[in-house]
Amino acid sequence: MKVILLTDIPKVGNKYDVKDFKGGYAQNVLLAKGLAVLATKSELAKIEDRKKSLEKKKNEEIESFKNLISSVGGKTIIIKAKANDKGHLFKAVGTHDVASSIKEITGIEIDENAIKMDHIKSIGSHKISIKKGDMKGECEIVVEAE
Repeated sequence: MKVILLTDIPKVGNKYDVKDFKGGYAQNVLLAKGLAVLATKSELAKIEDRKKSLEKKKNEEIESFKNLISSVGGKTIIIKAKANDKGHLFKAVGTHDVASSIKEITGIEIDENAIKMDHIKSIGSHKISIKKGDMKGECEIVVEAE
């Protein structure tokens, strides 16, 4: 019996795979638990449409990230923070602060998880990296006292 898997199942298959199973396993386990649907022509067409839309969305995200890297790559982002007279910050600058500053300067919203950095605890220039999948870019952050 041919079925289309709706989720990733370890040692069985990945989401949207079309697999052939024995009738008992397919009906009693996969179909009964909602892990798969029968592989009819209409379901196969729906799956193809979903795959195409997921591929298109993925390509748009990649293009958006490339635009972000190109717009941020050469720029210096300035963040103002409260500091003492020795240059130590009262509150560390984290990914949230960097993401909001990038959005303020470039107008492009960035996921905080894409920013790879240590917490910045002093005034000065710091390098951060922005990474998503295989793509990577670098940016310079300058922390100034308020």
